[in-house]
Amino acid sequence: MSVINKMLQDLEQRQQSQATTSHSQQVPLPRSSSKKGYVWLALLLTLVLCSVFWFSNVSNSGNVSNNSQLQTGPAVAGSDAAASKTGQPAPAAEQRQQNDSTGAEPVAIMAALSVEPAAAVTVAAAVTRTVSEPDITAELPEPVMLKQVRTKQNVASSAGTAPRQLAVITSVEPELPPVARPQANVDKQPLDPAAQQQNMQLRANASEAAGDTSGAIVIWQQIIARQPAEANGYLNLARLWLKQQQVVSASQVLLQARQNGVLSAEINMQLAQLAVQQGQWQQALQFLADQFELAAEPEYFGFKATVLQQLQQHEDALNWYQRLQQLQPEQGRWSLGAALASEQLGQPLQAHQYYQHAWQHRQGLSVSSHNFIQQRLKATEP
Repeated sequence: MSVINKMLQDLEQRQQSQATTSHSQQVPLPRSSSKKGYVWLALLLTLVLCSVFWFSNVSNSGNVSNNSQLQTGPAVAGSDAAASKTGQPAPAAEQRQQNDSTGAEPVAIMAALSVEPAAAVTVAAAVTRTVSEPDITAELPEPVMLKQVRTKQNVASSAGTAPRQLAVITSVEPELPPVARPQANVDKQPLDPAAQQQNMQLRANASEAAGDTSGAIVIWQQIIARQPAEANGYLNLARLWLKQQQVVSASQVLLQARQNGVLSAEINMQLAQLAVQQGQWQQALQFLADQFELAAEPEYFGFKATVLQQLQQHEDALNWYQRLQQLQPEQGRWSLGAALASEQLGQPLQAHQYYQHAWQHRQGLSVSSHNFIQQRLKATEP
């Protein structure tokens, strides 16, 4: 009995010890699970560091393999073409695909660890597209890219033919020498003196019209130097000097014309007018020589008759007025001059007749002349 009781007590003690042991074992479970989480996180970080280190090594080896593949472009292109025809991937192509896939896996792992959960799907899609469609040409320089594009085009065009070695052919257009344009030979004949004279006169007139009087004077001086026997140059040059109020310069030009033997009634008449402006009537009469025909120069002899009348040489003046009145009877000024000369000579009846003739042809006379004629008609009336 006692033995049974002792066994029951032992059994009860064992149950209590087991309950205590189970309770003590259940308490540190959270600590063991947290330790396991830390362990897994440490393992994951170690895996990431190993992957980064391995990716850097693979990238360096991939760059070296890409450079070697670019240097042997035509041979690789031929092997790719043969592989595409037989249906088996070429070794170089397999190596590129492996390098691309292995190079893309660390990128995918780093992207998955660094981005947020909301952008994980987008990163995964980008990584999948990068692995499936590698773009090697984006990292190559421009000449190598052109070489690969041309090689791929040649491979695609020769996919149905026998494999052959491809070569990149670059054509350089030669520089053409400049073409000499034919020049038209223009035969410029020199202008004759008359044409040159006319051209210079046009230039002088254009300068004067533009207000450049000094430039016109220079051109007329050049014309006179070319043709010193022409009166036109002297007359225009004297006119321009008078336009600038240079009376002495104008007189010198006209006197130079007389010294050069230029015979011109207009030059003599201008010299006489310049002398009259200075009150030198006798010198004006010296310039008005009787060396021209009356019919050709009526103004010249009419001015001479006026100078004679001012010099109190009324008989010579009446002689020229009478000749002019016979030559141009419609000009009332000649009859008026003859009437004045006749009245000065003491011939009032003859003067009255000339006044009547001047009144009949008074169209070209001034109003003051009209009044004077009427007064003298009454004064000389017989």
